[in-house]
Order: sequence, then C-alpha cells, then structure tokens
Amino acid sequence: MSTWDESDPAAIAFLFVACARTADGELAEAEVVRIVERIAAWMPGASIDELHEILARAVELFGAAPDPRALHELVHATSDRLAALLAVEERERLVTELIGLSYADGQVDIGETDFVLAVAKILDVEVALADD
Repeated sequence: MSTWDESDPAAIAFLFVACARTADGELAEAEVVRIVERIAAWMPGASIDELHEILARAVELFGAAPDPRALHELVHATSDRLAALLAVEERERLVTELIGLSYADGQVDIGETDFVLAVAKILDVEVALADD
C-alpha cells in the first residue's frame, strides 16, 4: 500500500530530470514534454501551471548540486525515500517511465542506462536489458 502524498511528484520529477540530464547535461524539448506528461499522470487534475512549477523545482534542485558526488547522493536519497513510500506497482511504474524517458530524445546513452539501473536497484525493481 502506498503512503503517497503531494510532495512525492516533486521527488519523481527530480528523478526524471536527473535521468534526462545525466546524458548530456541538457533537457531536450522532447524530454521536457515527456516529463510534464509523466508528472501529470502522477498528479491527476493538476493544472499545467502546477506541473511546470514542479518541473521548475526539480530542475532547480538538480542545478543546485555543487558537484557530481552531491548529485549522486541526492539521487540516491530521493530513490531511497520513494522506495519506502511507493507500493511495488508504483515503483515498477516509475522505473518503466524512466526507461521511456531515456528514449524521449531518440537515443539512449550509457549514462541514462546506468542511471535507470541504479535507481531500479534502489527501488528493488528488476530490469532486464535487451541484447543487441
């Protein structure tokens, strides 16, 4: 059973932003659109302004990390918190959405793959990699 509350979409948005920016340090237009769509799915009934506010807070939090180590620690702490709060199905949904986000700009790089696998491990969600 979930102990979800209204602050959790910001934590999820932060993971989405961190995943998208891990690869190249930027948010592509397709990634922004995808993130807003996914946040909306976690917040039914939210206004577009609320969704963009949550995205802006997530981007700000990402940018406030003073170095890669601090960012890594923040991603880990956020993932730990969500692991404790979300039901199994919600954790699986979150990992699936991170995988989808990694495809949003048309290519998946190793940084995105590593990010998704690390978060999935913290969330205790099994991920199988496809063989190329």
